[in-house]
Amino acid sequence: MNVQPRKYRFRLLNAAVSRNFDLFFVKSTATGTRLPFKVIASDAGLLQNAVQVQHIRNAVAERYEIVVDFAPYAGQTILLRNDQQSGGIGTDEEYDNTDKVMQFKVSATPVTDTSNVPTALRTVPFPPASSGIDHEFRFHRSNSQWMINDVGFADAANRILAKVPRGKVEIWKLVNKSGGWTHPIHVHLVDFKVLSRTGRGVEPYEAAGLKDVVWLGKNEEVIVEAHYAPWNGVYMFHCHNLIHEDHDMMAAFNVTQLQELGYNETTDFSDPMDARWRSRPFVESDWTAKSGPFTSGTVTSRVQEIARQQPYSEQPQVEAALTAAWGDGSAQKRDVRGLEAGHATGPISRVRRSFF
Repeated sequence: MNVQPRKYRFRLLNAAVSRNFDLFFVKSTATGTRLPFKVIASDAGLLQNAVQVQHIRNAVAERYEIVVDFAPYAGQTILLRNDQQSGGIGTDEEYDNTDKVMQFKVSATPVTDTSNVPTALRTVPFPPASSGIDHEFRFHRSNSQWMINDVGFADAANRILAKVPRGKVEIWKLVNKSGGWTHPIHVHLVDFKVLSRTGRGVEPYEAAGLKDVVWLGKNEEVIVEAHYAPWNGVYMFHCHNLIHEDHDMMAAFNVTQLQELGYNETTDFSDPMDARWRSRPFVESDWTAKSGPFTSGTVTSRVQEIARQQPYSEQPQVEAALTAAWGDGSAQKRDVRGLEAGHATGPISRVRRSFF
């Protein structure tokens, strides 16, 4: 890429099938000296502050945004390289040139760049503080299958490994006791805070924002904290190494209702097998003639029936209930079934659903 001698903002997405990266910049004439750059965002958006680094670990499916200032390197070539073993954390097979990613040709022509990276970027909506371990999940290999707590996703009767009361903050412990592989763990529905990691600790750019993917290195244990709101339903969590995911390192968790916090809907859209929303048998001649269930009036009536369920109508009252329960910290000791006391939080400030 040809660049000017100024700041550039790049978004990094690791879209590899299974390869993790440890990225750094060097001059082509001095490949032993890593150059500084700033990390400003992660999976869930801007960090609370910019973090200056000399490398960034980017596991499969992780997203980061960085700012690189090419001004000091006018007329030079800058290389983006990959530390394949990532200081002993990586286990990916090395091939010719997998340590090389990209090069930047910096123009020698000066430009005016008055931009700057603010020290404070935003107030990150970290989940309320919690304590204790709610669930522990082991990511391992057994009987030639990639498993979570000895369960694979094909085991439909047992693959729901956790039932989480909707609105609760939970702490999950992710464990990889093997030395032969690593796992980028992706949790759907939530953005989580990385609390701790054995060995190398939490990277500064991980701690400064929210994540939905975390790199669980060999022999590591990672503890994450998340607020399981605002929707109930069944969601997945899995290793994002697609080889592991497909064979069969994926499980589910079920976010359930808490009537005490104002969740009083009678319609539950969390079950895709609910008979009310399943396809129904029909006669092809009715379809052709637009008769029977395919008349204009019948179709209109069916659409209105679904619309009357108002699946999102309770969102305002739920937010109000959560704020009333925890919002200003005065009700931290309130005991709600399925909840631990002592959660201090603010109102829900951001809603996002997480898919593949």
